[in-house]
Amino acid sequence: MLKSLCLTRRAASAVALATLFPVLAWSQAAQSQDSLTRAFVTVNGEPQSLARAEVLLREQIARGAPNSPQVQAAVREALVTQALMAQAAVKEGLDKLPLVQAQMELARQSVLIQAWQQQTAQSKEVSDEDLRVEYERQLKLLGPKQYRLRHILVNEEDTAKLLLERLRSGGKLADLAGEYSRDDATRGTGGLTDWLAQGEMQPALLKAVDSLKAGQLAPAPVRGPAGWHVVALEDERAFTPPARDTLRPQLLRAIAQQRIQSAVEQLRQTAKVE
Repeated sequence: MLKSLCLTRRAASAVALATLFPVLAWSQAAQSQDSLTRAFVTVNGEPQSLARAEVLLREQIARGAPNSPQVQAAVREALVTQALMAQAAVKEGLDKLPLVQAQMELARQSVLIQAWQQQTAQSKEVSDEDLRVEYERQLKLLGPKQYRLRHILVNEEDTAKLLLERLRSGGKLADLAGEYSRDDATRGTGGLTDWLAQGEMQPALLKAVDSLKAGQLAPAPVRGPAGWHVVALEDERAFTPPARDTLRPQLLRAIAQQRIQSAVEQLRQTAKVE
C-alpha cells in the first residue's frame, strides 16, 4: 500500500498490540506452572529456570524455527552464555548504574505490558456477532469507492507548482514522476498507484480527487505528511469488499486492539497522574 498517500492506522494511545506467542510446551515437564520454576541448567551455582528456556524457545518458534532437539540445544547454550555475561556485568557493578537500572525496570515493565495486553485481548471470546459488527465498521470506514491515482511527490510546494505548470504546458505526468517523484513505490510506474479505498487515503488527497473525472489533474498541489503531491485521477470504481471470512485474522486483531484501547482509557480515567 502506498504509504505516502494512505492514512497511518494507529490507536489513540501509543500502546501497541502485543504479539501472541503460540502455546507450545518445552516438554511434558513444562505443562504445569510449578514445573516451570525448576532449574533447566545451572551456571556457576545460579539456576536458569525452565521458564526462561521456554520463553527463548517460543521466541525461536515464533521466528519459524521447529521445536527440535537442535533448537532446544541452541536455547540451552544461549541461556548459559547469557547467564555468564549477566554474571560478569553484576561482578563489575554494572547493575548499580542508574541508566542500567532504568533499562532493567523498563524491560520488566514491557514484559508486564505484553502479558496484560494479551490477557485483556483474550478476556472474552469473540463471537460471530462481534466479527460481523467489526466487519461492517471497517467497510463503513473504507467507503463505497476506490480511486487509482497518478502523482508526483516532492519536498517543496514551489517545486510542485513548477511541475504543475509543466503538465499544463503539455508535459506527461508519468515522465515527470519518473524523474522527480520521491515516492519509491510509484516512481517506477510513472506515479501510478494501486487502487485505494476512500478511507485509506489522506483527507486532503481524497478531497482533491473526489470531484475530478478520470484523466483530470488536481488544480493545485496537495500537501501531505510526506510532502507535496501533484496528483491526477487515473480511474475510479465501486469498492467490492472481500468476504468477511477471508478477513477473520484482521478482524480479530482489530477487536483485540479495541479491547486493549478501551481498557487503557478506563485506566487513565481512574489514574492519579501528577
